[in-house]
Amino acid sequence: MSRKLKSTSIRQWRALAALTAFVLSGTVFANSPERTKDLIEPYVRGINLQGQGRMTFWGFDVYDARYYRADQRGQNGFALELNYLRSFKGADITKRTMDEMERLGVSESKRTLWAKNLDAIFPDVVSGTSLTAIHVPERGTVFLHNGKPVGEIAGDEFAKSFFAIWLDARTTAPKLRTALIGQACPPLIVSPTCEPSR
Repeated sequence: MSRKLKSTSIRQWRALAALTAFVLSGTVFANSPERTKDLIEPYVRGINLQGQGRMTFWGFDVYDARYYRADQRGQNGFALELNYLRSFKGADITKRTMDEMERLGVSESKRTLWAKNLDAIFPDVVSGTSLTAIHVPERGTVFLHNGKPVGEIAGDEFAKSFFAIWLDARTTAPKLRTALIGQACPPLIVSPTCEPSR
């Protein structure tokens, strides 16, 4: 084999290996629904998958989302799992969260406080990273990064504003909301009156 041909073969092999590693990286941390249920169970008993869907923005796949609940209106707890398909800085996730809260009418003072909390919680993510937010009644919202606890924010007020981004009828992602809750009602904490998805 000529030196040039051998060099080309080595480059092709390395490229294939890199591509394989990239493809596999998307499944390294992504959990099956059953595995996620096991991770949520210590916080909320009897949790079950309600629905799942993909978030896209300007034609780009951003993350796959799954919504779990312990009962019809989530009074005994519920959770939202995001499996990222792209890389983002933690600070950018916080900013996007605050932008959505602002659009939903959350006050600047609350957003400023919560942004500081989330900056300390949200990590940088890559394809295959999972972030799970769990509403634990009488406690608040617990965050898991790849299944491990990374922080929490106490109280129902934050939980209502945070989960409303996806589950409120005013969400900017109505198709994803429908995929997550189907024809069911959103959690009681998000919407006291039942507003089934259209």
